[in-house]
Amino acid sequence: MANQFIEEKITELTRKGDMEKAKFLKNLHKKILPSQFEKIQKNDKSVMKEMFMPKWVSWEMLRAWADNFQMPGKGRVCILCGEKSENGIDFNEKFICENCFVRLKHLE
Repeated sequence: MANQFIEEKITELTRKGDMEKAKFLKNLHKKILPSQFEKIQKNDKSVMKEMFMPKWVSWEMLRAWADNFQMPGKGRVCILCGEKSENGIDFNEKFICENCFVRLKHLE
């Protein structure tokens, strides 16, 4: 749902002709530090003072983006155990880590 909100916002901006704003949202991960990303995920609004964001970027927009975005290079969160892992599979657009997949395979 959060990803859908951001995608709709990008589509809306593109439709209106605000290509710069749409490009900014697509590249938002390049403008936010990992420590700032963690604060956004923890709903710490004090991070807004640290970042240089345009006025049109709202806190709700940042939260929606952070809820669905995974920082590159850290792996992905498994839907079964909640741990981050780099190895695993995608099943119905959800990530299952290698350990959980092996456990599920042995249940058959």
